[in-house]
Amino acid sequence: MNKIYMLVTKANHRLDNNILQLSKDCALYLRVQNRQNVQLYVGKQCKVFKILVRKSDKSSKSMSMNPEVLKRLHLRSNWKYGVSADKDIICLGPVVGIMADTTRNSNKPFGAQTYFIKQLLTAGRNLGEISFAFDPSHVNWEKETITGYNYGKNGWVKAIFPIPDVVYPRAKGVSSSKISVRRRLEEMGVVFLNPVFVGKWQTYRIISQNPALAPYIPDTRLIKNFDQLDKMISKYQAVYLKPVSGSQGRNIIKVVKGKNSSVYQYQYQYNGKTYSGTASSLSKLKSYLKKVMRNRPYIIQKQINLLRLNGNLIDVRVLVQKDHSGIWGVTGMACRVGRQGSITSNICSGGKGQKVETILKNHFSSSEKIREILEEIDFLVIESARTLEESIGQSGEMGVDVGIDKNGKIWFIETNIRPGRQVFDLIGEKELRKRSVEKPLLYSRYLAGF
Repeated sequence: MNKIYMLVTKANHRLDNNILQLSKDCALYLRVQNRQNVQLYVGKQCKVFKILVRKSDKSSKSMSMNPEVLKRLHLRSNWKYGVSADKDIICLGPVVGIMADTTRNSNKPFGAQTYFIKQLLTAGRNLGEISFAFDPSHVNWEKETITGYNYGKNGWVKAIFPIPDVVYPRAKGVSSSKISVRRRLEEMGVVFLNPVFVGKWQTYRIISQNPALAPYIPDTRLIKNFDQLDKMISKYQAVYLKPVSGSQGRNIIKVVKGKNSSVYQYQYQYNGKTYSGTASSLSKLKSYLKKVMRNRPYIIQKQINLLRLNGNLIDVRVLVQKDHSGIWGVTGMACRVGRQGSITSNICSGGKGQKVETILKNHFSSSEKIREILEEIDFLVIESARTLEESIGQSGEMGVDVGIDKNGKIWFIETNIRPGRQVFDLIGEKELRKRSVEKPLLYSRYLAGF
């Protein structure tokens, strides 16, 4: 990565409100001249200044302005900021807003995401960005400001911030109010790092249209009636039912029925517990599963004969991200091992983490086979991200879940455009975790033109 140019902002009460004083080094880097008029942007906030170059300034890379102006622009004195310039336009930051749902707990204002968001804010500060986290309901449209949080020595601090250059969306779920906030911010020129939520069925339809990816897709259908489910069970003996808009393994159902059996065996997870039962007919199965499925749309998918560890299911979570280059790359991958008796491998349901290489060596003796599997996973996840992005819009990161069966065949399971990173902590990959946090902020620089 090219070294990020940063300058230090300073307050100088002797300067008029319209004067922007620059050190000689800073003026040379920004290619501006003494007495030149410039527009200074901090997020979507702009002020016109006249440049004053201080040739005798001993401190290089500095920008000074009147303290009242500094405050109005939501800047701090003696603080380092990234900077970019184009002719008579200077931009500081960029300003990056992390949009997430807040709680009433002042120590954990963003619930389970609090630690992750704290890491993001720290990484953003190190990159010279003006980063903050905010709830989508805390935008002041009249004043064009946002009430958000930053994190420092004194913990979480609430403050007022300008409308950002880029928003990293981490809010859960999709609602009309959240979509409205997003649309209004986009109309103001704010760029979002990821698109809105995309469901499992839409994902499978998009991926399967790519001839290079179609062989990796397990037979998947949108459930229209239970007769369709019965046909799939007759064909494969074991199927999974997954909610189109579900996440974290919630409300997933497994149904098994042997070729010579008339009994349906079902299993599902609810509130972290696993429930199982049998049904002697399709109508009874429908009745039993209604309380889980409710009126939600579901897909049905053939069971993949996944690798197992001590009888527990294994899949691979691969994090694909863009950075300052704007190009997709694999940040890292880890195996998720489901808890005993679980029908999924999700960490939130009690799953554990394992290094991919360790799992592969336990199942395949050929180093050439292991290399082929890893290369094929890389191809699948990058091509999947590119294919999805072409249909759903500009994206900066995806968590792609991949299955490996006992023959070493690779399967596409699903993608998540709001991926977690916990699995990297579980396998002790601290540097990988750090890199996964930093990349969205580097991509934000790219999106903002820095």
